[in-house]
Amino acid sequence: MNQVKGFTISIIIVFIIFVVSAFSAGILAGLADVWKKPIIGAVAAFCVVIAGYATAPSHKQKAAALWLMVGAISAWILAGDSYYPEDHEHEYQLTIIPLLATYLSGLTALLLCLVWHKKHHKKI
Repeated sequence: MNQVKGFTISIIIVFIIFVVSAFSAGILAGLADVWKKPIIGAVAAFCVVIAGYATAPSHKQKAAALWLMVGAISAWILAGDSYYPEDHEHEYQLTIIPLLATYLSGLTALLLCLVWHKKHHKKI
């Protein structure tokens, strides 16, 4: 029962981290006057995978991988079509840059979790 409670709390924390990180990244990207969509996705993906690993009561590597998959599917749905504006013509080009930034950031976070786990959880 403690595992169920632990994973339930972990899920709640990850969702809170997702919302806070996405809004914070959007605000900071706006202040920096840069394209928000890839920044928001990348920061949120990184934070979700790290939070999923850190808060899982057990099976931390699997939890991080699961959050990467959940995040990838969510990003596919939430990102929708992304358009990149051209400089002087104001025509918009369809692009996958925000989705790629999100996926690469989540994958980077997962790799960091796996390396961290291997380094700090050596079997004797």
